[in-house]
Amino acid sequence: MSLYIWKKQQRGFLMDQNDDSLYGASEADFFRKRTKSWDKRDLEKFDLMLKYCEGCNRLVDIGCGWGKFLEIASSHVDEVWGVDESVEMTKGVEQNCPSAKVVICRADNLDLPSDYFDIAVTSQLLHEIKLFGMLDELYKSLSEIKRVLAVGGKHLLVDHLDAGDGNVDVFLPPDKANLLQEFESKFEYYQAKHSVMAGDIIRIPRRTLQDFLTKDAYLNSPMESMEMNETHNVFTREETEQYLDAVGLAMQEWTEFTDISHDLMKKGGRFISGKPWMRKFLCVAVKTE
Repeated sequence: MSLYIWKKQQRGFLMDQNDDSLYGASEADFFRKRTKSWDKRDLEKFDLMLKYCEGCNRLVDIGCGWGKFLEIASSHVDEVWGVDESVEMTKGVEQNCPSAKVVICRADNLDLPSDYFDIAVTSQLLHEIKLFGMLDELYKSLSEIKRVLAVGGKHLLVDHLDAGDGNVDVFLPPDKANLLQEFESKFEYYQAKHSVMAGDIIRIPRRTLQDFLTKDAYLNSPMESMEMNETHNVFTREETEQYLDAVGLAMQEWTEFTDISHDLMKKGGRFISGKPWMRKFLCVAVKTE
């Protein structure tokens, strides 16, 4: 891969001359605009990750995007690095975190020093590698994360939790039910379909409800095509542990967060039958040798 160094304002950028990432200019701009409407729940994952940064000297955020977590972590960590495959996605890093060292490369071929970092973060990155790449790329990415971590270093893995099998009954206002129908007509990863039970009460698969509630904002946006071809039901605890074990990372902690019922309430809906669930997880894995 042809690479060159671009130095700007005392900060080193390692760039791939061919930016063939999933995120171009329009997608990156859409994401930046979305952050302006973030609430406390959107920042919950950052608070969870930050707990593990105490005593950390060197941190790398792989899939750093515009650098929101780098900005937060830089107040607690001596040296912060950001990695992303998209030049467009990293254009906000300089403003958000001027002290960050940014590297443009893929997660399965990290242009980073070995045995260097105390913490490596992947926040909602690995599901894209799993869904849009090959399984081998996921294993390569995890192996690369292990390589760049120092012994005792931690991989903080935040991603989408599989909602599992089964149906739930929910109340959904008519306007949101119409939005659900639009979502189902455009969603291509699997056949998404609900049933009307009575009035505004519907029966819907858990996975479909989770995908709808976390993807409706992408309808009629530059991200629509990508989001309608992937799911937010991706990892279980068991398979995540298997992936980590395969590359020699030991799962140390597992935390589930972000209650799906809050997403439903934001749409004016509520559960009628069936228990709510957490839709995200934070896994802490350690490099032991």
